[in-house]
Amino acid sequence: MASSESKKIEQPLLTQKYYGLRLGTTRVIYKEDAPSTSFWIMNEKEYPILVQTQVYNDDKSSKAPFIVTPPILKVESNARTRLKVIPTSNLFNKNEESLYWLCVKGVPPLNDNESNNKNNITTNLNVNVVTNSCIKLIYRP
Repeated sequence: MASSESKKIEQPLLTQKYYGLRLGTTRVIYKEDAPSTSFWIMNEKEYPILVQTQVYNDDKSSKAPFIVTPPILKVESNARTRLKVIPTSNLFNKNEESLYWLCVKGVPPLNDNESNNKNNITTNLNVNVVTNSCIKLIYRP
């Protein structure tokens, strides 16, 4: 038996969210005698962003002897936060500088603005872009 309620088909809803994280520097320099170094990041968007950090050797594939704390964090909209770079070993070449890559990945939130009206059929197309920005981390003896 056919329902007396008619379903209304709406136009597709297109949302775009993209990486909006700004790094406070173009490179980070870690000096041998320092216990750590730091840099800041800023979320310039109107929504929170999940941030993941990683440090790689100069080949950008193997992990480096540094960690960034916190390694994963949520940065609220229009907020700025400081991240700390800490060495995990002391196996550095004491005679020359070493190059590493500090990579920061920003992930925008999923769209949670779904229609709950049962008389509407809505098609959603969400485009989320995840970007991995890498800057130089230089070990300086």
